[in-house]
Amino acid sequence: MDNERFIDGVTRIGFGAGMVRIDLGALSADQVDEKGEPMLETRERLVMRPEAFLQMMTAFDHMAKRLVEAKVLQTAPEQAN
Repeated sequence: MDNERFIDGVTRIGFGAGMVRIDLGALSADQVDEKGEPMLETRERLVMRPEAFLQMMTAFDHMAKRLVEAKVLQTAPEQAN
């Protein structure tokens, strides 16, 4: 692999023309929100078949569980109904 991208987050996920579209964002160098924090702006887009999206979600779920087990992340507290 010779191509690597860094993102700060996902700005939007949509579905159109039979494809899942995921907009990837990075923190802006010059735009800030009402709190003065850098805003997340779209920089790139992933376009994939729905089956590939499900494969990706399974892989993300597996990695999230590993990160919780390694105490890198904490699980969100369960919300009261």
